[in-house]
Order: sequence, then C-alpha cells, then structure tokens
Amino acid sequence: MMEDWEIFELGSGLNLLNGYAFKSKFFTDNVDDIILIKGSNLGKGVVLWGSSKYWSKKDELKFSKYLLQTGDVLLAMDRPWVSGGLKYASIKKNDPKSFLVQRIACLRSNEKMDQNFLKFVIASHNFSAYIKSLQGGVGVPHISPSQIKNYKFNLPPLKTQRKIASILTAYDDLLENNLKRIKLLEEQAQQTYEEWFVRFKFPGYENVEIDEESGLPAGWEKVKASERIKLVSGYAFKGKEFTDIPNDDIAVRMGNFKVGGGLKFDKSKYLIDSSEVREKFHLKHNDLVMVLSDVTREGLLIGNVGFVPIDGRNYYLNQRVSKVVTEDDFKMYAYAAFNSASFKHNCKSKANSVTVLNLKNDDVYSFKMVIPSKEIIGLWNKIYGSSIKMTQNLERQNQYLKEARDILLPRLMSGVIEVAGLEVSEQLGMVAEEKSEYKKA
Repeated sequence: MMEDWEIFELGSGLNLLNGYAFKSKFFTDNVDDIILIKGSNLGKGVVLWGSSKYWSKKDELKFSKYLLQTGDVLLAMDRPWVSGGLKYASIKKNDPKSFLVQRIACLRSNEKMDQNFLKFVIASHNFSAYIKSLQGGVGVPHISPSQIKNYKFNLPPLKTQRKIASILTAYDDLLENNLKRIKLLEEQAQQTYEEWFVRFKFPGYENVEIDEESGLPAGWEKVKASERIKLVSGYAFKGKEFTDIPNDDIAVRMGNFKVGGGLKFDKSKYLIDSSEVREKFHLKHNDLVMVLSDVTREGLLIGNVGFVPIDGRNYYLNQRVSKVVTEDDFKMYAYAAFNSASFKHNCKSKANSVTVLNLKNDDVYSFKMVIPSKEIIGLWNKIYGSSIKMTQNLERQNQYLKEARDILLPRLMSGVIEVAGLEVSEQLGMVAEEKSEYKKA
C-alpha cells in the first residue's frame, strides 16, 4: 500500500439511499412511463433494462427523491450474490429515466471519494468477497445498509482515485462502444431480414413474379422446419463437473443466450470433468445452437439461437440447449429466421410450464419457414456473413478487454501499480504484455 493511502470505512465516503416500496398493483407496461429498477433488473455490472416494469410519469415530482442520476452506483440488498457474481450496476449518461425500488441501495459519494472510483470499489474482488462472507447460513440472503457502510478498504488520495477511475473507465467505454456496435449490426440484420423475407423486397424483386397460389415469389416455398433442420440435444452435466474458475472448457447453457439472439460468456460455467462422454457433445466453432428453456417471465430467451465462437476454446452442449444441424449454406438464413418475430411468437405460444418455459423439438419442427431461392440465400449469406464476422470479432475483443480489465482492477485498487505520471493509453497496454492475445483488443 502507498504511504498516502489510508484504511477507510466505506460509509464515511458516501450517502446511501434505499429505494421506495412502489406498489405492484400500480405497475405499468407503458414504455413512455418511468422505469422501475428492482432486484431482478440488476446483473453483474449491468442494468437489465429488458425485464422492466414502469410507473406513471405523472408521479415524477412526487417521487423525485428516488429518481436515479448519472453515475449512481446500485447494489442489490436481497440476494446480492448470484452465480454470475455480485448484483450491482451504475447509471450511465444516456440511460432511461428510472426510479429506485426498495431493497436496492443507491450509493453516492461525498467530498472524500470520487464517484467513478466508488463504482470500482464495489466492482472489486475484495468487496465481492466481503458481501459473500455476510451471507453464510442465511435462508434468504440479504445485506443491510450498515453492512455495506462497514466495509473497510485502502483509499488513495482523490487525485489518485480519479486517475485509477479514468484508466478503468477507458476499458468500460471501449466495452460499451463495442456493445453498441454489436446491437446496431443485429438490428440492421433483423431489419434486412424483415425487408427481404417478410415484405419480399429483396434485390431484384421488381423482376420476380409472385406465385398466385402460395403468395410467395416464384421459386420460393414454405415448409416445416423439420424438412431443413435437425435438433441434437445437449448433455445433463452434473453439478460436480462445473466450476466458476475460468478454463478453456465451457458448457453452453441457458444463461449463455442473449436477449435478441446470439451468445454471451460473461457468466459461464466451466467444465472440470475429462470423461469421454462429454466429447460426444463437443461443439465445433460456428455450430448453430438453440435454447429450449427460459426462466424469464416474459419469455425473452425461449428459442434463441447463436453461433459458437471462434476463439480457440472448447464448447460443450448442455441440457435444454440443442445443436441445429443443417446444410452449411443454410445456417446463416436459419439463424436469421429463428431470430424473427414470427418464430419468437411461435415459441412463446407453444412453450409450456408456469415457472420455466420449455419447448419440445416438435414445437420447433412444426414452424413454417419461408425458403427463398438458392440465389437469394447465396446473396444473403454473402451480406449477412460479413455482419456475423464483424459481430464475432467485436465479441472477441470484448472478451479480451474484460479479462485484461479484471486483472488490472485489483492491482490498481490495492496500489500495486503506481499510476502517477502514467497516461491512460499506457495503462490500456500494460496488461496486454502479460497475454499476447489481449493485443487483439
């Protein structure tokens, strides 16, 4: 620890606001109202805006005390620790207007601490370990405001706090920018799909006749998905075969699917068993996979698909996830078709169960797919394939950035790395020296 750092109690450097008990009977689904941030809206370092409820904007002044501000750090006080890690987030400049709901702590620094630095205190491994230690033996895990405030750590001077925060924020800004680019690519692909294969305004459509009987362009057809794909189910890996300690063997599970399509691996489960049985479920890079279960109340994940990354790691098919087997030249089109609004509606209408939505293979097989001509599929593969490669490159960059940031964060927060006189650009390259693959970011 540096000489000018001090042992500091977190509560001495912040004001803590607990959320309000908004009554659920007055919740709305009106996207023009004000979002309510509840415990279910917090993930590891992110706000999960897609699963939000709303409150009438007419009450904005009445509950102005609970309106969240840019930079606010949020921490779940009920079940704060999930398998993916600590449930916390911060409010960004362009985030939607939102109210703070009870049992969420909003942390705002005072003159002793930089607000951006506070975010990284909460994001640190030491704080996570502290919170996790408080939950031992508790039936319904929860933490109190006083427990949050009692956390002790080594605090540098304000100038050093700001320098550390600026270095780590540079990583977060790069990650955020890449995520925005990925979202744009996905939205553009979906719009193009709707234009080509729903409204039939594909390149050269003006010169193509419409079949009167089918209502489709000449040379196109509509068939059951079972005629073009086959689903191969995953394996029921046992709990003892999983670990949270990162390695190169990853199980593709329900939690690896993103809302809107594609895969994510920030909350992965890693395999430690080397039995031969799992080799039968070893996925190849660019295999197409589909999730057949969903625990979200809104059914946002059911039937989602994604491509296995090309990143040198090993991926294995877990239960309730299936590999979509089809011709190589049909994969790109199948991915888009299974991300379409019509397929999502099909999945939600057929999924059963109250707490966990489940699809059967036949629910997928019965879906009617519009099959374009080979020429149009070839053109789609050429255009969409480029978009998929860009998305995969950005996702790989983000993986390297996260790994580099997570190595750097504890070193900066403990004073192991001296930041005085160093530029942010120098710090961005510092961890890259330890692993050559980080240079790809």
